[in-house]
Amino acid sequence: MPLASPALAQERAVQLLVGFAPGGNIDLAARMAQPFLERHLGLGPIVVVNRPGAGGMIMLNDMLGMPADGRTAALVSFPALVTPLYDNTPRYRPESFAYVGLLTDEPYTVVVGSQTPWRTLRELVAEAREKPEEIAIAGVGVGGAPHLALMGLERVAGVRFTWVPTQGAGQAMQLMQGGHVAGCVSTVSLTVRAHLQGQMRVLAMLETQRWDRAPDLPTAMEQGFDTTAGSARGFALPAATSAAMQARWEAAVRGTAEDPEFRALAERDFLIVRHMDRAAMTRFVAGQVAQYGALWRSAPWKR
Repeated sequence: MPLASPALAQERAVQLLVGFAPGGNIDLAARMAQPFLERHLGLGPIVVVNRPGAGGMIMLNDMLGMPADGRTAALVSFPALVTPLYDNTPRYRPESFAYVGLLTDEPYTVVVGSQTPWRTLRELVAEAREKPEEIAIAGVGVGGAPHLALMGLERVAGVRFTWVPTQGAGQAMQLMQGGHVAGCVSTVSLTVRAHLQGQMRVLAMLETQRWDRAPDLPTAMEQGFDTTAGSARGFALPAATSAAMQARWEAAVRGTAEDPEFRALAERDFLIVRHMDRAAMTRFVAGQVAQYGALWRSAPWKR
């Protein structure tokens, strides 16, 4: 068979890899951004490809074998990209990727099923104190961002829950809504709307102050638990991608973040837009590596 021509090779769809299952908050963010990235990137169709497993590590490892032609990118999440460096053996390193722009950053919430008795985080913690490891809380992966968020609450509250790892945030919410676990940890974009519709109950936002989009939701801090946690998401390419292609992606991420239509959709779906360019995102990643490396050395998460 003759080799395909370069022109034909360029016609293949651009792949946007997501390291989590469909229906979760990261997957939904990718699918919301996809048509806008497609519009501003100008390389043709963009297809979202889910490669779930190991808290996103499988997809990140797969990125190492992808061509550095700008036609394969990943929606990466923090601190999920960083935490496997300390409690696992990923093939990738932080410098394996070129970081072309952060798009969103939002706090985690502690949520329980509508059938549960707890109305406040204090009530949940009080029962967990009486029943160590009997209350099951679900979320993505082991040692990833949602797990760390719950562990932060456990440390300041002096309690222990039972963590139930899932492949995606959507699966965690399904387990909770089905009564298989008491609650879950996920971001505001996935939980606040369901809370307002009475489908589940947000007990606390893991943020320093209340959010003006949902001012009735208390923070963990105002309930006496000094802990915060969130999830930031942006785009990465293989490190060997040309500077010109990196700049093209950087412009597309900026164009998406500033697109009035995208911002309106983000507002509608409780998605918090926080844009960083290439340089700022690269510094952000370095800060995450330093922060979670120090945490690992002082108090290992794996238990």
